[in-house]
Amino acid sequence: ALKLEYQRKKVAVDAQLREGLREQLENVQRSLAVLTEGQRQVSKTRDELQGIDKLCAESQETVEDFSQIDKLARVQRNFEAVVMMKKGLENFDADLARAEALLRDDDDDLENQPNLLKAHILISQLRDFQDEALDQIRRANDSSSETTLLDYFQGLDSIVEWFDDHVGTACMNLIPLLQSDNNGMVVRLAIVIAKEEKNDEHVRALQEAQRDHEELANRFKSMNIGPKTVRGYKEKFLQAIEFYAQNQFDASKEDFLGDPDSLEKSLKWFFNDLFTVQQGMQQLMPKKWKIYATYTKTYHRMMHDFLISLVEDPELPPDNLLSILHWTPKYYKKMSKLGWKPTDLTPNVLDDREPELVRQWQSVILNAVDEWMDRIFAADKKALLERSPDALETNADGFFRTKMLGDMWRMLNEQIGAASASDRADVIEGIIDSMFRALKARQTAWQT
Repeated sequence: ALKLEYQRKKVAVDAQLREGLREQLENVQRSLAVLTEGQRQVSKTRDELQGIDKLCAESQETVEDFSQIDKLARVQRNFEAVVMMKKGLENFDADLARAEALLRDDDDDLENQPNLLKAHILISQLRDFQDEALDQIRRANDSSSETTLLDYFQGLDSIVEWFDDHVGTACMNLIPLLQSDNNGMVVRLAIVIAKEEKNDEHVRALQEAQRDHEELANRFKSMNIGPKTVRGYKEKFLQAIEFYAQNQFDASKEDFLGDPDSLEKSLKWFFNDLFTVQQGMQQLMPKKWKIYATYTKTYHRMMHDFLISLVEDPELPPDNLLSILHWTPKYYKKMSKLGWKPTDLTPNVLDDREPELVRQWQSVILNAVDEWMDRIFAADKKALLERSPDALETNADGFFRTKMLGDMWRMLNEQIGAASASDRADVIEGIIDSMFRALKARQTAWQT
């Protein structure tokens, strides 16, 4: 039995290692492809900037009075920038009030948020203007003006926080929105997140280019109008998926610890969510997000953490441990219906620890048998040594027996019944063998 168990475990580990190696190889290949593409884009940008720089240098040599023309062009650009900055500052309070009005209207209809896109466009423009203004001041090393601008833009912070609360509410309710057929809200949210993701990619690429070619990039600062900081909406979106699932896992854990038989029922939401994403969300989100695979990977990892935290809890009752062991095959069967093979779901939901956990559950019964046998033997021995008048009694055949012998057989019968709940012949066989050893030890103890 041990050899067969070892072979089963070895096959499972080998399969997991092969799958892990394949997945890691694919990840490395994808990463190399992304890096190669990134290097290509950076090189392309560098070459274009160098080409522009070269054209400028050549123009200086070939065009008469170039220095004067260049000076006038700079004056014109600076004048336009001043006009734009002045206009932006003059309209800032009015635009801020418009954004506030849009968000206040959406407060009354958070399930639909009809003004989400308008608010996002307006607030993005305000944030871009703020970034540009502060960037200009910081390059001028004017700390007093920077402090003045920060005070002036202070009202935008609360508006951005308000908008983020609206986006966070939508992210935390994606599944309910889909289940209520509110596809319009889901699409609006996806547009906002996708736009912010694109902006973040642009900012990161620009920051990398500036680090690698700082001198050349600084000569074309006027080209860098737009977001200056990574805002991380895509990362917050992914975090919201985890927060939503974690709240449900917490509720499931409470139900399960209260009733070991409720595990399957308490985790029904898990498969319903994935089915909802599979059927309703994929066509509403950008394809490159691979939203169904993203949800599945996140949910599976959280299921793994949920179950491992339970089985590693020393206070977990044996009945709950047995329920987890019974439920694990059902988990993979349900995931198969959703289109996922066991090899697609890594790590194994119980880290391939089923044999170890079976032995752990089995040891609970064996320890109970040993404790009961020791207690019964001690009580019977004490009664005989003290010559208690009721230490012995006779059975139906007239043979003497200890008074607690009936309790011992009843206890053994109850433990066999408990072992039968495992539905595993090897477990029942092991427990009965242990009981025979305990009875033999009891017989030997009385004979000596």
